[in-house]
Amino acid sequence: MSRYELSATVVEHRRREANLYELILHAPPIAQTAAPGQFVMLRPMSTHAPLWRRPYSVLRANPDKGVFSVLYSKQSAFTELLSMKPIGSTVQTLGPLGSYFQPVRTVGRHILVAGGVGAPPLCFFAARLAPTLQADEQILILVGARRADLLVGTDEFRALGAEVRIATDDGSRGHRGYVTDLLACALNEPVESAVYACGPNRMLRVVAELCRARGVPCQISLDAPMPCGAGVCLGCAVKTNTPDGGVWYKRACVEGPVFWAEEVVWE
Repeated sequence: MSRYELSATVVEHRRREANLYELILHAPPIAQTAAPGQFVMLRPMSTHAPLWRRPYSVLRANPDKGVFSVLYSKQSAFTELLSMKPIGSTVQTLGPLGSYFQPVRTVGRHILVAGGVGAPPLCFFAARLAPTLQADEQILILVGARRADLLVGTDEFRALGAEVRIATDDGSRGHRGYVTDLLACALNEPVESAVYACGPNRMLRVVAELCRARGVPCQISLDAPMPCGAGVCLGCAVKTNTPDGGVWYKRACVEGPVFWAEEVVWE
């Protein structure tokens, strides 16, 4: 798949929550080719300071308008710079990068599991998946966060008409506990399902174990450090199983970030 390096123009910059922003960029080649689960590498300045780009999953893409957006929280010098980008300014952008979610068409239900800020690629996936559902297919979305004010993507998911179940660690909204509790209950329901998940790696490990125990196909988007995003620096190496029973390393920015759950060796 092609990737593009360009100066993307800021067309809108929304503050969604106290510390959460959506950055909408005009970059037609990326908007037209990005697939759910892929990401872009951004640098707020045209100079090489900060030196390294940062990876952000694509939240949504509109090929007709040539725009796509990313979601980020302001919590570092890098994101402070990003938050100050006005409409009309440019952001150095490389993408789309990495692998993407692929619907399993042999099941009746697609379960999307979003943990915290892992929601954006699943919002994109759900938006592309919903219009293609057959009469016997449905989407169930499980969203979790530490507190209600940290939930991400619930409005986008509900706008698709999908069933949404919520969990918060402190019980401030929905089920009191982990989003993986909701997944365990859902997998006990008599519906043949496939699972697609993104969130903290500790959550993904539980998701993978639940699905493996029940023989449920599962794709996960791993969180890994990505200094270059192009497979050169090897900073995002992920230990994986090989067909012959051995282990090998794959690059999360090239062969990932989306992997089949059974590929990953959890340590």
